[in-house]
Amino acid sequence: MTSEQNDQPLPGPEPEDTEQSSEFAEMLAAEEDRQPGEPQAGQKVTGTIVQIGETDAFVDCGLRTELPLAVTELKDDQGNLQYEVGQVITAHIQKAQDGFKLTMAINLKEAGFKALQDAYEAGTPVEGTVKDTNKGGFSVDLGGRRGFCPYSQIDLRRIDDPSVFLGKKLSFKILELSEDGRNIVVSRRALLEADRQAQGSQTRASLALGDVLEGVVTRLVPFGAFVDIGGVEGLVHISQISHQRVGNPADVLQEGQTVKVKVMEIQNLGQGRSERISLSIKALATDPWPTSAAELVPGTDVEGKVTRLVDFGVFVELLPGIEGLIHISELANRRIIHPREVLNEGEVINVRIVDVDLQRRRISLSRRQAADYDGD
Repeated sequence: MTSEQNDQPLPGPEPEDTEQSSEFAEMLAAEEDRQPGEPQAGQKVTGTIVQIGETDAFVDCGLRTELPLAVTELKDDQGNLQYEVGQVITAHIQKAQDGFKLTMAINLKEAGFKALQDAYEAGTPVEGTVKDTNKGGFSVDLGGRRGFCPYSQIDLRRIDDPSVFLGKKLSFKILELSEDGRNIVVSRRALLEADRQAQGSQTRASLALGDVLEGVVTRLVPFGAFVDIGGVEGLVHISQISHQRVGNPADVLQEGQTVKVKVMEIQNLGQGRSERISLSIKALATDPWPTSAAELVPGTDVEGKVTRLVDFGVFVELLPGIEGLIHISELANRRIIHPREVLNEGEVINVRIVDVDLQRRRISLSRRQAADYDGD
């Protein structure tokens, strides 16, 4: 080997090899960022229930391990399981004797006052037992410390009977906490609203025309019923409650009742007060017209119940969901100005069937042509 060759510099990495090394380092760093982290006590996490056992459920929160959650926290006051495998929940990480666990609400009797302060600062739910009522609200036992929950903060809707909450162990959010722990104001409504908002986001993401859903009647108003279909309220107009005429929604529905509804119209979804969701109970019920109305024979007399008095006549219910009209000229042999002169709503009368138009869904009736008409 010549001296000239010895003077040559040793070969280094090619430029493209350097670029590849740099890309590999970036990929490795990105992969490390994606690695599941370690649980932190007090951390709020969202995860998917992957298993429900006898005493514990296990939740995948994207951490290194799945964390246990007591099954009792997934049940209602009657002991009914309210969650299922695959459902997404939000909980808080709590230190346990053998590691970490999840809790929907901290048990203050076990955790102590420091946990109360931490829960207040982090917005973590705490467990409390409703003891009694006083002026303006409830007295709540928070693991030996007394808290106050205003009536307006115990539920999403106005409560008529506060006593139904007495003795119940519920989850609350701490709204106010004095330094000495003597003044504690809590709210259950804040947690319910947060859950409802999360549930509503999921419902809106999948809601479509024609969906058949199960909902709960939340409010009855003169023009219909509002129904919660999963964190979102829709309206069942009074005309969509039943095939039969409904004068007052409270006659056939009650608040808290579970009903099946069909989504008929969606407007401005997710846009606050302008959001409109029209629902129907009637659309899922059997229409009595095709079969029942066909049984009514013109020229025969039937018994019916007066349902409405209008200027031009009287509507009479002949069968459930089947109404006919007596024109004012067919009410009596004499001239009358208004149907109230001879009939009242709710009155049962005999009528003659004059005509049945199945296509137009119209039935013409006559009172004065009926066999037992007394000529008043």
